[in-house]
Amino acid sequence: MPKRLLLLSIIYTVLAVVALIYGVAVIPALLLLMLVLSIFARHQATGWILRGVAVFMLLGVSTMPYLLEQNPQLASQWQQLVGAAAVASMPSWLLFTLALVLTMLQLWLVLTPKVSRWFQRRNNFNIMS
Repeated sequence: MPKRLLLLSIIYTVLAVVALIYGVAVIPALLLLMLVLSIFARHQATGWILRGVAVFMLLGVSTMPYLLEQNPQLASQWQQLVGAAAVASMPSWLLFTLALVLTMLQLWLVLTPKVSRWFQRRNNFNIMS
């Protein structure tokens, strides 16, 4: 397993466990844990899913400041979520910058050739052969 992919798996696992401990976004956390398990199975579809997740996270983090500015109800929910977290003392621009940098790092990790070669092109699930 490439070290970059192992690092990404550890980050995903930590994020999912923290979300499960705090009871926030339980279903996405469980899906993230299943994604980590499928990374170890080396399926080609997992590589595509990782790329898709990274691109959608980059789009989400990039559009989050605009969406928070346009929707006051979403902004108040964001303030409640951040206010209860340990990062409440950080300015919001620093939170968005940190999230954007982490998302770009994730996208870079997923698109490297070593990670792409990790996933096998064909897996035979035919139990009759």
